Amino acid sequence: MPVVLLDLFTITIFTAIGLSFLAVIMLCTWLANRRYDGVGYWLISSLLVLAYSFIMAEQLWLFKLEGYASHTWLNVIRPNILLCLAVCLIAHGFHRFLQINQSLLWLYATQCLLIVPFYAYALSFELLPLYTTVLTTASTSISFLFISHYLISYQAKQYGMTRVICLLTCGLSLLLSVTRLVLLVQEEPLLNCVEITTAIACINMLMTQCFLTFCYLMLCTQRNAFSLQHMSFTDPLANIYNRRGYQHAIAALAPHKEAAVMILDIDHFKNINDEYGHAVGDLVIKDIANIIASSCGSMCVYARTGGEEFSIYSPLISASKIENLAEEIRLIIMDHTTVKAALAIKVTASIGISVGQSVNVFALEEEADKALYQAKRDGRNCTVMQLSMAS
Repeated sequence: MPVVLLDLFTITIFTAIGLSFLAVIMLCTWLANRRYDGVGYWLISSLLVLAYSFIMAEQLWLFKLEGYASHTWLNVIRPNILLCLAVCLIAHGFHRFLQINQSLLWLYATQCLLIVPFYAYALSFELLPLYTTVLTTASTSISFLFISHYLISYQAKQYGMTRVICLLTCGLSLLLSVTRLVLLVQEEPLLNCVEITTAIACINMLMTQCFLTFCYLMLCTQRNAFSLQHMSFTDPLANIYNRRGYQHAIAALAPHKEAAVMILDIDHFKNINDEYGHAVGDLVIKDIANIIASSCGSMCVYARTGGEEFSIYSPLISASKIENLAEEIRLIIMDHTTVKAALAIKVTASIGISVGQSVNVFALEEEADKALYQAKRDGRNCTVMQLSMAS
């Protein structure tokens, strides 16, 4: 009988108690953030890990009564499949939370190809020692690799240090799993290494769950902050930038020498509200915003900066191209028909353009505003460019 340097049951039960506290924290996190995809999968994963720890504690209690004379508990496959599923759900949660475009097919296909044949074999034949540990290590390693892949994707870059902590946690967990496996496959592992490897497994499980729970909480907190920022920077009706978001986006652009500012105003918009009602006016605003967004794409910063006024900022490619873009937008608006019930409303727009040094955006806006008033004086439904360079 091996000399038991550490009480395996005590180690496991304390791990289960620690995981219970983390599961409570995860439950609170889910209750506060269940509107986000993926958080529910993290909660289920935490509960599965907790269930796994208590099942293993029960197994070890029975073997403790036998004086740890047998180590067949190492090959109990069903609880280990529970752990494999839990780690797989962590990857699924990151996939949903980060809104990864890739399919989940490969994640579950690799797990099924690994686990199903192994489980079928275990039902028919007695497993050789440590086969289950090899299965668990391989399965969790695959899931952690998928998690790491999701975390280095473009969608995760905005989460900064939280993403780095998640990646380090995955790496450390993989290292501990491989270390445990290496110790167990040495000569006479059951006589010499089972206590320390069980301790490593418990530390790995508790450490990984602790750091991941912290990361879940931080990810949800950051997502809430992003949502609040989006609300403060976005016009709720037009679903494009408001003035605050417009100014913030311009300030975040890379420096360039010259730029253009266009100010677009819907002609006689007050008459539309008075004649057809504000619901129709709101629909016109939405249609104009969609036209601007589809015409400008990603090369411009555009916003609704007033009731019926829109501003467009673009690094200056050439004066003629900026004027062509403004004319394109104006003509699309003129040809567009806003339909609501039996009503068909057509509107026009006046546009003022100013070009100049990008370091002086306020001066550009003043010049564009003057050009807009000139367009209104010229009869509306036209484009006027301010040729004098704003300084």
